[in-house]
Amino acid sequence: MKGKGANFWVQIALFNLVVVALLGVMLRYKIAFSFPLIHQKHLLHGHSHFAFSAWVGQMIMTLLAFILRERNSGKEPFEFRTLLAGNTLLAFFMLFAFVYQGYGPISIFFSTVSTAINFLFCFRVWAFLRKTKVVSTGDYYIQASIIFNVLSSIGTMYLAYLMSNKINHPEKYLASVYYYLHFQYNGYFIFSCLGLFAYFLDHLGITLTHSRRVFWLLAGSLAPAYLLSIMWVKLPLFWYVILVLAAIIQFGAWFYWLYQVKKKQSEIYHGVPVMVRFLWILVALATSLKFGLQLLSIIPSLSEYAFGFRPVVIAYLHLVLLGVVSLFLMGFAIWKGYIQLNCLLKWAFGLFVGGIFFNECILMLQGMSFLNLVQIPFSNEILFGVAVLMFLGALGIFVSQKLKQNLI
Repeated sequence: MKGKGANFWVQIALFNLVVVALLGVMLRYKIAFSFPLIHQKHLLHGHSHFAFSAWVGQMIMTLLAFILRERNSGKEPFEFRTLLAGNTLLAFFMLFAFVYQGYGPISIFFSTVSTAINFLFCFRVWAFLRKTKVVSTGDYYIQASIIFNVLSSIGTMYLAYLMSNKINHPEKYLASVYYYLHFQYNGYFIFSCLGLFAYFLDHLGITLTHSRRVFWLLAGSLAPAYLLSIMWVKLPLFWYVILVLAAIIQFGAWFYWLYQVKKKQSEIYHGVPVMVRFLWILVALATSLKFGLQLLSIIPSLSEYAFGFRPVVIAYLHLVLLGVVSLFLMGFAIWKGYIQLNCLLKWAFGLFVGGIFFNECILMLQGMSFLNLVQIPFSNEILFGVAVLMFLGALGIFVSQKLKQNLI
């Protein structure tokens, strides 16, 4: 793998996205029709673990590695290619193991090794930033994302312990799952994206007002915001006040940061491809919706509804993973030239973004149907069709990068 550039590694990640989308199609097909050859929960575990490791994790590692490599140009090289190759290879082993046995000795082993590779990369980034000294707000975000990534592993390790020892305790199971998801989604993923965007602003010579204060507000409120995910345990009044404050701080910090970005809009747009602008506008809207829903969840009745109906939970997770994180990372890769613009790419993104939109709409309507507010006939069949749409979009994005001629 020596000598392979960023485009090669981004294409590896895009291929992994195609696999993630294909697994999504299989899951939706099994729900809407029948697929007795594969166990539903096993496939679901494989889908989620592979999406985190082989798609989002691989993409974050790739973009961050090449950003640091550019920053360290002419000095000691930032080595990472072996870790990128190992991460993808282990992710496929982990996928096959989960589909075969669900949570078991083989899948837990590969999951542990995959986590170790991710941690090794993170520790290498941490050491690099410590050695070169913090020079950007982006460095703060990346360091925080590493801390949150490590913290999230506590949840998945405890979950593996419960399942491997066949301990049937629903509340502990849910608490560990939501702990892992919170520190991965809201911590590792979101803070990595904010860090990369800060590097983007640095490249343009743009400084946001009070950017460090916004960082500390977001970082400091993230851990207590986990309490929003476990309101069903009937928290004491003191802890309820803490989670309310955390939700308000995160909501206010995000919109203040967005306001500061809006003030620099003309400078940001200069020299940035139209497609990147389009994708990042969608990301801003999706992130605003995410923080808005998070704030609304402080209302106990709404929180009970949100976490009580599976379609609502899935809609929220896909909103963050696809609408926020995935679209931002692909937009950043386009800006850096790691994803080449061409006609097929534009059509493929149209399908992919359309699939995300319809997926969110149908899942939310499906959630409302549990309250008898609306009825959607053939909703599972429609979601299967939407999954196919996203798969075709992901496949088109990957294939577009194999074209020899890239015409904007």
